[in-house]
Amino acid sequence: MRIAFVTDTYEDGISGGTVSAVRFVEALRWRHDVTVVATGSPAPGKVLVPGFQLPLRAMKENHITFGWPARAILEEVFASVDVVHLNFPFLLGMVAVRTARRMQVPCVAAFHVQPENLLLNINMEYPWLTRWLYRRWVNGFFQRADAVVCPSEFAAERLRSYGLSVPTWVVSNGVPARRPRVTVRTPPRRGGTRVLLSVGRLAREKRQDVIIDAVARSRHRDRIRLVLAGAGPLEQSLRARAQRLGLPVEFGYVSDERLAQLFGEAHLFVHASEVELEGMAVLEAMAAGLPILVADAPDSAARCFASGPEFRFHPGDSADLAAHLDRLLDSPAALLEGSRRSLERAAQHDFQHAAHELERVYEAVVGVGRIRAARGSGAEAGAA
Repeated sequence: MRIAFVTDTYEDGISGGTVSAVRFVEALRWRHDVTVVATGSPAPGKVLVPGFQLPLRAMKENHITFGWPARAILEEVFASVDVVHLNFPFLLGMVAVRTARRMQVPCVAAFHVQPENLLLNINMEYPWLTRWLYRRWVNGFFQRADAVVCPSEFAAERLRSYGLSVPTWVVSNGVPARRPRVTVRTPPRRGGTRVLLSVGRLAREKRQDVIIDAVARSRHRDRIRLVLAGAGPLEQSLRARAQRLGLPVEFGYVSDERLAQLFGEAHLFVHASEVELEGMAVLEAMAAGLPILVADAPDSAARCFASGPEFRFHPGDSADLAAHLDRLLDSPAALLEGSRRSLERAAQHDFQHAAHELERVYEAVVGVGRIRAARGSGAEAGAA
């Protein structure tokens, strides 16, 4: 197939949706002709559109650049493809989905970002605005596509609750094969250092502040090595918070190689995010055999990846998280069982399987598009 993959930010992004785009494009290119339409630097197989950033600190520090929807560029690319993949519901995506519909090119829209992600990062936590933005995206973007791919059933149901009626397909972001697969993780030795790991953008909805406060409260704090791997707008304030609490914390973005090492060193993965459509970092931690302790937040699909009921804590509650840490770090048997459950569930999220599922979505909408085109041609012939 010839695929146009439209995504505002591509190589330089740190969000899950951008990382997912790069992975899927690399996988699809083994069997298909994929043209990426995005901002950024020139590259083979990529068509550039102009980019812009709003004057917001969060946009710059989250490495987000919006694409300007140059219609002539979109029309030229879409004229020679079988299907269009739209990665984000922003201005570029809004115009691209209308262009594809007008040109009768089948299109698939992806749900990678929640309104809550955007609004929390610009300090606009208004429920009415969240609801308005959901309706705007559903009516102006998702509903105009031939199909919508969602990383979880939670994500699909969220869009349906706002009126989405086009077919939805659940396609996990998956765990890349290059991540090491391990056996059940050995719990920490009694009296030894406990390595707690959390991976994700250092942003408001990820709630790394809750993790820092919880470790500071834990009676194991002197034996805990806390690693918060990631970059983002809150890095300096989180560093200052840890320093005030006298807590040595390892911060910052890490390479894939270093991340693999951290997955191997850690004893427990902690995910405090309150907004998550799936949780790519959680999937990778599961594949590494780490027990998963996660916030039981209503706007997070990641809560279903907890390694059991005893691995869920109240969202935003550092005291409850500290109590969970103390109980789990005192129980090697619970950590061992959590590791076993992670490996079992990770097997259901293999990346190659996810890539094949995305291909099936494309094949389905291309088939529907051909039927639609044939009917249109028949109607024109009859009128003639």
